[in-house]
Amino acid sequence: MANRVLSLSLCGALAAALAIASSPRDVVADHIPGHSNDDPVFPVPIPGQEFFSGGIVFVTAIGPVAGVEIHNTSFDITYVSDGATPASDLHITVGLAINPDDPISVEFVVNGSDLGFGSGPGTFKGTLETDAFNGIPLQGFLPPYSILDISIGAINGGIDGTGYFVDSFINFDVAEDTPGDVDGDGIVGLTDLILVLSVWGPCVDCPADLTGDGVVDFADLLEVLANWS
Repeated sequence: MANRVLSLSLCGALAAALAIASSPRDVVADHIPGHSNDDPVFPVPIPGQEFFSGGIVFVTAIGPVAGVEIHNTSFDITYVSDGATPASDLHITVGLAINPDDPISVEFVVNGSDLGFGSGPGTFKGTLETDAFNGIPLQGFLPPYSILDISIGAINGGIDGTGYFVDSFINFDVAEDTPGDVDGDGIVGLTDLILVLSVWGPCVDCPADLTGDGVVDFADLLEVLANWS
């Protein structure tokens, strides 16, 4: 199964543009140049210093397409500090929303110390990987995309001084769809064939309806056979 990487900027223009409201469609990204709900750009625009200077930033970002499976998540962080708040005290919380009817999310926290950051003025760079989001069922809150809640501050509150991020991303390694793979295991084989035969006939929104025409029939069977692993 092939993998691809989808990246989201940790802060920046998103911090000034996005907010979660009562309905998924109230999340608007049109304020970001070249980035809209209907045609989002990945990675999203890299932030400039004018978007983040002290305090705590709360961000809502467009996430991976609903239905895909996350295999790995990595953080690439570059933080420019004037030393007022030690880079080691950075505190970044990322929440992946999982329930469309209730604001429940799976969260992962990255601290500057986890990235090997120190204190004093300077530019600090670090990377970190996690499997915290692996296997999470992604929901299409912003169809067809999922959404993330990100807060950026310091361990004891807001960031003092004029620290800011550049070239900072969350990278989602997600699985591409495999043609003919009904059960989503990345292999087209006997199990997929059985699943197609077991729901033969009209079947709206069935995984076995590989052609998407609302019927499981010979066209779907041929899709499995043509992509047999």
